[in-house]
Amino acid sequence: MSYHCPSCQRVLYNRRLSHCGFCGADIPENLRFTPEEIAALDREMTELEEQRKQRERVAEEARRAEGGDTGVDYSAFT
Repeated sequence: MSYHCPSCQRVLYNRRLSHCGFCGADIPENLRFTPEEIAALDREMTELEEQRKQRERVAEEARRAEGGDTGVDYSAFT
């Protein structure tokens, strides 16, 4: 389904908002995310962020285990 503003006909880029991000017109409830959908999206984004952080931790540990660059102490350059 395609979601467009009933006023300006542009695609709704944020269905969490109660108004169109382009023209400012009110967006009918049937085109917006429900509170339950927003909560589910927030949970999913939190889970994805945690997965990303875990991948970064694992990659950093692997670099350190291989004797790779562990970082530069930039304080000597200030």
